[in-house]
Amino acid sequence: MRIFHRYNAIKVATYVKILFRGRIYIKGFGAFEFDKGKILLPKVRDKQHFHVMTEVNRQVMRLQSDMG
Repeated sequence: MRIFHRYNAIKVATYVKILFRGRIYIKGFGAFEFDKGKILLPKVRDKQHFHVMTEVNRQVMRLQSDMG
């Protein structure tokens, strides 16, 4: 599990894209699981978690399109 002390969507997305599967913890936001290079729906379903999930997944898509 990787712990991010600050939320930076690009750094989180790069980590998620490279490792492809695992768990992360973002201080102030909570824990997230990711699989197949995308953050999965969070167990705690509130607006803040959904915002982080969509923003990071959008950045992952942007990184994948830049590479290919």
